[in-house]
Amino acid sequence: MSRRRYFRTAAIAVSGIVVGTIMLIAVGEQGMAADARKAGATGDGLLIDDFSPSGGQGSREGRWEPVSSRTNRAAVGKPEYSELEGRTCLHMAGTVSPGPGGAIEVRRSLIVRRRPLDGYPYAGVRLVAKGNGETYAIRLRTEDTRYPRQYYQAEFATSGQWQEVKLPFRSFLPGTVMPPLNPAELTNIAVVAGGKEFSVDLYIDEIGLYREQNMYRQLTREEEQVIIHKGTEQPFTGQYVNHFGQGVYTCRRCGAELFESSSKFRSDCGWPSFDEQIAGAVRWQPDADGMRTEILCNNCGGHLGHLFLGERFTEKNTRYCVNSISMDFIPAEQRQAEANPGTLKAKDPAVETATRTERALFASGCFWGTEYYFQRAPGVISTTVGFTGGRVRNPTYDQVRTGRTGHAETTEVIYDPSKTTYEQLAKLFFETHDFTQLNRQGPDIGTQYRSAIFYLNEEQKRTAERLVNDLRRKGYNVKTEIVKAGVFWPAEDYHQDYYDKSQGTPYCHVYRKIF
Repeated sequence: MSRRRYFRTAAIAVSGIVVGTIMLIAVGEQGMAADARKAGATGDGLLIDDFSPSGGQGSREGRWEPVSSRTNRAAVGKPEYSELEGRTCLHMAGTVSPGPGGAIEVRRSLIVRRRPLDGYPYAGVRLVAKGNGETYAIRLRTEDTRYPRQYYQAEFATSGQWQEVKLPFRSFLPGTVMPPLNPAELTNIAVVAGGKEFSVDLYIDEIGLYREQNMYRQLTREEEQVIIHKGTEQPFTGQYVNHFGQGVYTCRRCGAELFESSSKFRSDCGWPSFDEQIAGAVRWQPDADGMRTEILCNNCGGHLGHLFLGERFTEKNTRYCVNSISMDFIPAEQRQAEANPGTLKAKDPAVETATRTERALFASGCFWGTEYYFQRAPGVISTTVGFTGGRVRNPTYDQVRTGRTGHAETTEVIYDPSKTTYEQLAKLFFETHDFTQLNRQGPDIGTQYRSAIFYLNEEQKRTAERLVNDLRRKGYNVKTEIVKAGVFWPAEDYHQDYYDKSQGTPYCHVYRKIF
């Protein structure tokens, strides 16, 4: 990737929001393997440092500085800037030993004006590096990591060649900290080598944040001016100023649902006004002008407008003042049709369309493994993998994998009720994954991998609740959610029937008899 596609700055700031800290760490030979099936295309990103002599090392607030420790006697060596194959790099070299203090560490604070980096518009951390075959890692720190041993970590292996490494935010595991990683509050960066006895030799040419090419819709120049560059459309010119149809308003950039039409009211201010957001859809932050409160899409970070309190337009005494150009509108009829697609037919054309079928939705981690077992269950006619439970319409896999859309990887099961029952399928669901894990399944971590049953009617709900109660009586700490189903969005074709196509078997789903 060309460096010119990044934005260089000594102390990184994006529209007044400023970067935080990252750590690179050598942690031993057996690191977390890269998940090739989840790799995506790279779009424009944010460069934190390219270590160039023309200013890439940054200002006083952006300098890399060694970290001294009373217990650092086990490590020999230090980081330095050096040239390698025409590249100016941060070079980590020396020897380290296991145990406390047996590490070489250098750290860079990227806080500017007391503000952390808002990493929501990005998918994860990207670096260009060359190592000696050891396994290294990135550690992210946020405002939730208040103590030295608190961080979020993702590992990568080196091969002796220059390589581009991309670590999505969802791959960062918490270290002695409870809240999940919040990419909107990144706070500082360090490079560390340690974790075992070995020789360290790591060159870092670039480090920054990357964005998936297909994460968001392509915007027009006018849309970019408002959504990306935080502009404001002229009053009384937007298409939704005097629009009061029934439905839902969504983010123009990512499709996330933002406001129900029932919350819209006439304020005569020149822009669409709402007195309530869909829960968790919109976040607030101080505006760069230091006076107002800016509102942004909580999924993609797109600028929406501003928030005003105390005007007494409605009983809720709140006004979300939104640019029309930042939104789309989905009529209630269309939304209802998407949530209830009607009669479902089997994939296999040999199956008579007159066959009575029923439908079920199960989420148990990576949907490849979930589908694998349901495809082989008696009475199942067809399966489709996709996403449900989130706020974004028709999401792509690259959007869902960030963990910010609210969706779960889900398998839709179409079955013949004369040959099997919903209860039998629900039992199979529990018997093929670890339902005691919260927001993860095996190596897959994040809310998109949560254990959930999305019920379509009250009978399914009662069955699921009864089985959960049975499991709890057996002593299991069940973390499975039982929630009403929303719209199910099929995933891309290459995800469908994955293990049948690849002749493989699930890596995090195993059948075990429970009931």
